[in-house]
Amino acid sequence: MNDIKKLPTINDVADLAGVSKRTVSRVINGSPKVNEETRARIQQAIDQLNFSPNRQARGLAAKRSYLLGLIYDVPTLFINSIQKGMLSVCEDSGYEVVVHACHIEHDGLVDDVVRFINRANLDGVMILPPVSDINTIADSLDEIGCKFVRFSSELGGESYKQVVTDYMPAIMDMTSHLVDLGHRDIGFISGPQSHVSSRKRQEVFIQALKSHGLKLSRKWMAEGAFTYESGLQAGRKLLSLDKPPTAIFAANDEMAFGVMNVADELGVKIPEDLSLVGFDGTKFSTFVIPSLSTIIRQTDEMARLGTQKLLALINEGPDAAREFETMVSPRFLPRESTGPAPAS
Repeated sequence: MNDIKKLPTINDVADLAGVSKRTVSRVINGSPKVNEETRARIQQAIDQLNFSPNRQARGLAAKRSYLLGLIYDVPTLFINSIQKGMLSVCEDSGYEVVVHACHIEHDGLVDDVVRFINRANLDGVMILPPVSDINTIADSLDEIGCKFVRFSSELGGESYKQVVTDYMPAIMDMTSHLVDLGHRDIGFISGPQSHVSSRKRQEVFIQALKSHGLKLSRKWMAEGAFTYESGLQAGRKLLSLDKPPTAIFAANDEMAFGVMNVADELGVKIPEDLSLVGFDGTKFSTFVIPSLSTIIRQTDEMARLGTQKLLALINEGPDAAREFETMVSPRFLPRESTGPAPAS
């Protein structure tokens, strides 16, 4: 008779490492509340036992699917970075990711999200703006008992279910950079005003200008849609003015790329005639010529944090999720697209 070798369990790892099952679970799920010595001992036990979290076996035992969902609206350049960050955590935890793009303007949005979660039998979901700004979705997920973490621009509700971006430090740094270069006529291309994140970036930018004694003139404002095409339209509007701004802050990199194209069409040199700043820090911001000064959101790090909070919430509950940070701060990175203001 052939001997059937029993696969090692999380209990075996805990026994070998001399710790509790809860501590092993924290290491597997990336919790920061485990000291390095204990973490190393648990990892050694995992390697020694050749322990690997098996999604199907664990799912049968725990009545879970070991699937996480990622819900978003319009695909943008940073979605790939979000998925990469999620997967880096999930690979070590035995989870897989299912993505779902939805339409925020659709009347049946809430029902669509709930159907997706039930159809895929998800253990939890991470929700990106602007979908995450809709409180009725959060309420519906609570009603069906689905764990979630949402990205947002404002802290509200239960912080252990959020990853919140604090725009102020980076936008202040960016504005100071432009003012130090001599710019006073600074334009702004916002995202859709229906989005909380768009309004928040504009609000913080206005505060930053005010701190330097400046105002955001309505004639130097344009509303975009976080798309390259809307950047083209906004760029044409601002750069066709009798007195165009000497610098433009676009609320995402895609719109900034549109402005770059328009500037090239009109013979406006960047940064000699126009300084330009984007937002997101997409990889393409380094490829364009000149390279784009931008506010880097570090979305892969945010995704890792959000996924760790979500797994802690699923596996251990709210107290474990509260151990992780809630606020994250982007950083401003000046590159070739910003320079001294042109002489009047």
